[in-house]
Amino acid sequence: MIYLEFLEGQGLGNQLWNYVALRAITEKLGFNFKIINPHKFKGKEFIEIKYSSQINKKSDNLIKNIFYESLFHDKNLKTYSSYFDKEVLKINPNTEIRGLFQSEKYLFDKDINNYIKIKKNFKKNNNLKNTCLINLRGGEYKRFKNLILPKKYWLDAIENIKKISKDITFLIVTDDYDYASKLLPNIKILKGNISQDFINLFSAEYVILSNSSFAYFPVSLGEKPKIVIAPAHWSRFGNNLERWTSPSNYYKGWKYQDKSGSFLTNKQIKKSIKSTITYYSSFYIRTLPEFENKKSLLVIFPKKLKKIIKKILSKISPMNLG
Repeated sequence: MIYLEFLEGQGLGNQLWNYVALRAITEKLGFNFKIINPHKFKGKEFIEIKYSSQINKKSDNLIKNIFYESLFHDKNLKTYSSYFDKEVLKINPNTEIRGLFQSEKYLFDKDINNYIKIKKNFKKNNNLKNTCLINLRGGEYKRFKNLILPKKYWLDAIENIKKISKDITFLIVTDDYDYASKLLPNIKILKGNISQDFINLFSAEYVILSNSSFAYFPVSLGEKPKIVIAPAHWSRFGNNLERWTSPSNYYKGWKYQDKSGSFLTNKQIKKSIKSTITYYSSFYIRTLPEFENKKSLLVIFPKKLKKIIKKILSKISPMNLG
C-alpha cells in the first residue's frame, strides 16, 4: 500500500497532481493506494476520484516510510524547483509520498481521464464558443513580486489570440476579482466558485494561463482547447538566466510565451529545460513542499478574522494585497 495525505492549505491543483501521480506510480509498481484525510479534498463537490484501491481498515497504521520528492533550491531566483524524481520507482510498500509531483513524467503515459471524472450534474458550458478565458491569478501571488505575472504578459497573450481571429471574445476567470478588474479593466470577469471556474476552463476553446497548477486539469481533461498559452520559464517568468522553474511545469502542446510576447520554439524550450536540470542536479535536497509560504503579521490572528482582514486589505490596495 502506498499512501498520500491531503493536507490543510493545499490547493486543488496541488491535490490533483499528487493524486494522479499516486495512481500512476502505484499502477507502475503494482501497489495498492490509499488517501489519508479524503475529507480535505477541495474538489469533492464536482470531481470524482477514488480514495483507495481496496477496503482494508487495518492498513491505516502500516505506514513505515515517507518518500520526499527531490526539490532544488535556486538562490539566484529565490525559489524551489522540481522535476521527475526517478527514486520514486524504488519506494517500498507501506510508504507515504510527499511532494509536488507536477511532472507529466509521473504519469508514465497514462491518461488522467482514467483517474479523474467530472460529476454528471456538472455540464460543459456551451456558451463559450469562440471565447478565450484568461485565467488570471492574484491573491497570495501578489506577495511574491517575481512570481506574479506582469500586465504585459496578459496584453501580449491577448494580441497573440487576436491574430487567430478578431472575433474572439475575452473573459477573465480569477481568484481575485478586485485585482483583475484593476489590471484588465476592459475585460469582463466570469464570476463563480471553484467548481464553476473549473468547468468554465474545461469548456473553453482558447485559454491564457497563469503559472498556477490549478488550470492544468480542466484544460487537460476531455476535449482540449485549441490553444493554451502559458508563461515561459513558468514560476520565474522572463528571468535573465533563462532557467525553467520548475522543469516539471513544462506540458506538451502548450505555447509558452516569453517576455517579448513571442512563443518559444521547441528547440528553445528543450535547451532551457536541459540546462536547468543539469544545473540543479548537482545540489538537490529533499524537503517538504511548504517552502514558499512567507510569514506575515496575519499569523497571529484566528483563521476567520484573517479572511476578513485580507478582504479589507484587498479592497484598499487590490494591486498589492489580497
